[in-house]
Parts: sequence; structure tokens; C-alpha cells
Amino acid sequence: MTTIINQILALTASNLKSLHRRKWMSLSLVFSVAMVVTVLLGFLAMSNGFRLSLMQAGSPDIAIGLGKGAATELGSRIDISQLHYLDGAGGFATNAKGVALISPEMVVPVDIQQKSGVSSATLSLRGIGPFGLEVRPNVRIVSGRTFTPGTSEIVVGRRLSLDYKGLDIGEKLTLGTSKWTVVGIFDAGGSAFESEMLGDLGVVQTLFDRPNQIQSIRVKLASPQALPALQSMAAGMPQIALTLRSEQDYFAALAERTSKLILLLGWPLAVIMAVGAAVGAMTTMSSSVSDRSTEIATARAIGFSRRAAFASTWIEAMILTALGCLSGIAISYLVLNGWSASTISLDRTQIGFQLILSPPLIGKAAVLALAIGAIGGAVPAIAATRIPLRLAMSGRT
Repeated sequence: MTTIINQILALTASNLKSLHRRKWMSLSLVFSVAMVVTVLLGFLAMSNGFRLSLMQAGSPDIAIGLGKGAATELGSRIDISQLHYLDGAGGFATNAKGVALISPEMVVPVDIQQKSGVSSATLSLRGIGPFGLEVRPNVRIVSGRTFTPGTSEIVVGRRLSLDYKGLDIGEKLTLGTSKWTVVGIFDAGGSAFESEMLGDLGVVQTLFDRPNQIQSIRVKLASPQALPALQSMAAGMPQIALTLRSEQDYFAALAERTSKLILLLGWPLAVIMAVGAAVGAMTTMSSSVSDRSTEIATARAIGFSRRAAFASTWIEAMILTALGCLSGIAISYLVLNGWSASTISLDRTQIGFQLILSPPLIGKAAVLALAIGAIGGAVPAIAATRIPLRLAMSGRT
């Protein structure tokens, strides 16, 4: 065992010392693996960042009510009369006056121009009830003030104020045929709430000609354990006709669908690139074996085993692949991690988020990268064991 290990180490060291003779081929392998890792980590970080952005917006003691059968707010319709049947129901948190913390809400898609160019994006203008901010415990005004009820004032998410025109404090904004004034900027801990603009529900309904129309309700629960009883009550009273679920469950469902779509695009692309990189690795290592054929034959002639010839060539491929993998991880951390992005939600409005890398994601990319080296280096390594020993006497070829 010691002999074979020593042979492998000696041949591997010889292989690495001769890399300068084929540096461009070797660098092409490192580069191709780095690109595969970077692309895959980009999609994985995008999916992870989007999921975390929505999950951070969810709270276990906040419930969301949608119209019966609706999966998102866009397809939900609630008549204001339905809310009267919730009066007196138990399980709601109340304020100092004993009033249940319920916020009827509606979302209007509006187009806002981006700061970075002439294109525009569809954002969410959300009309909220008097307790709209109280049922969003992670939302806090960081600049300016909150809007005055009954006026066409809005507060905007911090991320929106950075990316879109006309969303700084004091700006006058035209949305459709209505005019609004930005009076505050809020922070929501990086969650999806930062991709919204908030205003008074009644004013939004009036200025967008949607009287008495709401799409959802947000309810602060006395405790998370109160939700099942409320769900049973809503299911048992046809007059209510609401589907209640926790905010965490609602956002988790939205995150899962969009995250799967991102990965559905990312993994096939990464695998296709990986196949190309594996072919490139095979070509690179075949060139390496051809370049060292006399050296390998000489080593075999003086007693080095076929296993040592195989292992040293395969290890060379794995080392080059590992360098490419580390390069890809470094590029991803320097360029992609924390990078701001946005995507279209199921309500057809923009949701901003950050790309977030994590050790499990890096592990997945590393496994794919090492598979490239293992597969791409195997065939040339087998070829190294079959080099005729007569080449040892014929000089370099």
C-alpha cells in the first residue's frame, strides 16, 4: 500500500510540474468549471434570496384572509359586508380601546420609471386600513412620517426609493389619473414588504374608482394558536366566505412556487454547461496524457503500476476542477452575494430581493463541479494506463 501511494504522489507531482507546458488548456478547464459554478450559484442564490425575502415578511401571529378559492390577492374579491360577520369573533388581538386589529386592504398595480434607465416596472400600491401598520410589526418608518388618513399621501419601501424615480420624500407622483405625495420611507428588514407603497385604503379606492372593493384582510391574532378556531368558524359560516391562513403559510406558498420556477430554469442550464465542461475536461486531460506519454511510459517501464498512472492523471483533473470550483465560489461571493434583484410576483408586480448564498448551496455547486472533474478525467486516466512501454525508448512524441 505504501508503495502504490508513493508512486501516485511521485507521478502527480511530476504531472503538476509540467503544467506550464499546457497552461492555456489547463486554464480553460479552470475557467469553464468556474463559469458552471458561478451560473449555478447565481440561480441558487436567487431562489434562496427570494424565498427568504418572503419568509421574513411572514409572521405566525398575523393571518391573511382572501376571498373563497383565491390563491393570491390579485384573484381575490371580498365584499365589505363579509367583514361584519367577524365582529365579536374571538382570537383577535385588540388595541387599548378593545378594537380588533383588522386591516382591510387592496392592491393596485402601477407603473413607475426606474432610476437606471427609461424602462418602467409594475409596482404595488397597497391601500391599508387604520390598523395596517399595526399588523406589520416589522415595518418601521425610517425617514419622514406615515401618511395622513384621508389624504393622497403614501409611504414607500426603502428598496423602492433606491431603485425608482419620484419616490423620494416630498416628491409628487402621478399614478394613472391620480396624484400622490411621498411623505415617508419605511424599512421592513429586507422583506418583500419593502417592494410596496402604502396609502390610505379609502383614498386608493376613490382615486382608482374601486368603491367598497377590498382584496384581502390582515388580522393580528391574540396568539398563533387562535388561528384554527377562526378557520373553523370561517368554514362553518357561508356568509363569511373567506380563506384564512397564517401570513407565514401564505408567503411560504408564494415563495415555493417562484423558487421552483427559478430552479427549473437554473439547474438545466447548469447541467448543460457542466456537460460541456466535462467534455472540455476530457479534452484537456487527453492533451495532458499525450504531452506526457513518454514520461508515463518511462515510469511504467521502471516499475510504476497502471493504478498509479490512472490515479495521478485523475487527481490532476480533480485538482484543476477544484481550482475552478474555488474560483467560481469566490466570484459568486464577490459579485453575486447581496446583489439586488427583482422578479414578477404571482400578482404580476415587482418584488425586490437580494441574492443570498449559503453553505448548503455552495455544497451543491461543489458536488456538480467535482463531478465534472471525476467524469472528464476518467477516460484520459484510463488512456494513461494503456500507453505502450516502447515509447519510453523513442523520446518525446
